[in-house]
Amino acid sequence: MKRFVITIGREFGCNAGELGRRLAAKLGVKFYDKELTSQAATLAGVDDMAVFNPDKKETEKEKMHRYIEEFGYGASTAFFSEKAIQAQAFVIRKIANTESCVMFGRCADYFLSEFDFTLNVFLYAPDSFRIAHVTNAYGLDEIQAKKLIKKIDKKRHNYYKFVTGKNRGDRHGRNLMIDMQAFSLDDAVDLIYTATQKKFGK
Repeated sequence: MKRFVITIGREFGCNAGELGRRLAAKLGVKFYDKELTSQAATLAGVDDMAVFNPDKKETEKEKMHRYIEEFGYGASTAFFSEKAIQAQAFVIRKIANTESCVMFGRCADYFLSEFDFTLNVFLYAPDSFRIAHVTNAYGLDEIQAKKLIKKIDKKRHNYYKFVTGKNRGDRHGRNLMIDMQAFSLDDAVDLIYTATQKKFGK
């Protein structure tokens, strides 16, 4: 198979992280998620998000704040600086020019838009599906899950809009858009895997 990079954008609550890990394992390539943020932060000289300490007891307010920081990668105003954005673009392009991989979020589809070896995927699902996933995955009640989904989606949308000038869920520039309620996790992985083979050769 030719060198390729699969970028995955998503609505929060689609279990996209697990999909990305399974897809990368099936393709035999690396899955880049928070590493992109960490490398960009180091390059730009800004603070990365605080590392979660699983042994620390948290109040409900602290838990919600941590989730927002953990999943809303644009939460820190430092990452809205031109220096940080340029660093993120540099890291993403450097990796893309070096190896086949799966990249998660971080505007990778935009930063790699001039490359012809990308497959850009966007995952979405109805609110009911996302709320159910978030309540089960993060131990929140329905009201907390709705609030978390709304806040993180807003932060990610604002960041993507700030960097690209486009809406995060826009179909233009996407090669595949998958409703995660319509397919099982493994079936969604198979869809992307097959598309990768079709586009880049078996």
